[in-house]
Amino acid sequence: MLKDFIWNMTGYIPKHQVNPHGDGIIPYVAERIFQLEPEPPAVDSLNEYILSALQEKNLIYFSFFLHHYEPQLNKRIKDFLGVDGGDLYDTDRFIDIKLSCREQMLQKLMDYDPAKGAVSEFAKKEWLRTTKQKKTGAHVVYNCVNEAKFNKKITVEQRNKLRAQLGLKEDDFVVLYCGRIQEVKGVRELLRAFAGIKEHNCRLLIIGNADFAVNTTTPFLKEVEELVQQDTDRIRFTGYIENAELYQYYQCADMQVVPSMWEEAAGLVAIEGMLSGLPLVVTKSGGLVEYAPKEVAMQIERNGIVENLKMAIETVMDNPVERRKMSEASEKRAKDFTRSRFYNSYLKVFE
Repeated sequence: MLKDFIWNMTGYIPKHQVNPHGDGIIPYVAERIFQLEPEPPAVDSLNEYILSALQEKNLIYFSFFLHHYEPQLNKRIKDFLGVDGGDLYDTDRFIDIKLSCREQMLQKLMDYDPAKGAVSEFAKKEWLRTTKQKKTGAHVVYNCVNEAKFNKKITVEQRNKLRAQLGLKEDDFVVLYCGRIQEVKGVRELLRAFAGIKEHNCRLLIIGNADFAVNTTTPFLKEVEELVQQDTDRIRFTGYIENAELYQYYQCADMQVVPSMWEEAAGLVAIEGMLSGLPLVVTKSGGLVEYAPKEVAMQIERNGIVENLKMAIETVMDNPVERRKMSEASEKRAKDFTRSRFYNSYLKVFE
């Protein structure tokens, strides 16, 4: 089914330009044939690359997966060859095995259905509805993020300093969007909704790029940039921010909006927002409402989304008591999406 996929590596090149079957390949290179330049974006779980490859039908994410997984693959091949971690081995055979593993993983990717270990009830039900494997069971294992990154706290002084660097005032009410700048993510609709909000100290902070850390320019990104330029006094667009630094930006915000226009299987950015204690506004999109229930988020319909977003943002902004309750509920809810809970839930699938 590869014909259904593209493998667009624009912006990336192999770090080591070699012919895998050429002469004189040293172990150092043999162990790095999947490495890319520049460094692909880091994610909390390599499974995110697999899900992105399936959702977007683009195998660049499979290449990202291989880049990060290669050290583990090297160890497995060395164990198989019995070289016990050394570098005295036949590099031709080593590469043959590695390329064979890549082909097997690629085939598994074509056959992979994430709903068999679904990240939401929505994904599970969709798989059960469409699969021909009616006797196959399906389980829900809710996703997680690296909570240690977002449990870090910044001081009021650090918050005010970062706000100043972004051109934001201490008393501004900051609405955060964090995610890829793609049409299905709803950022255009959010910008249109924000244009209708007249509160003088309300600000919109947009973080993200069209394709993770890749410096990709798309027609939709240009459209978003043009909308931002129409209100530069109130809108800040940072572009891509390294995952390790995101917690500071979340804590600079007063609320988060996840305005997805497609059926989200899960909502990782919503987990990040809840870990940061933010009240949320989310669309009723797939599994997103399972991650961000009503006590932490205003859930809005996608039909009439621009007006719905405007009203929801204004409601959260104008009700500080309710906002505080949502914030407390967010931090509590976030404890359901830790790595340890994910691990234990995953193990139960095999009991």
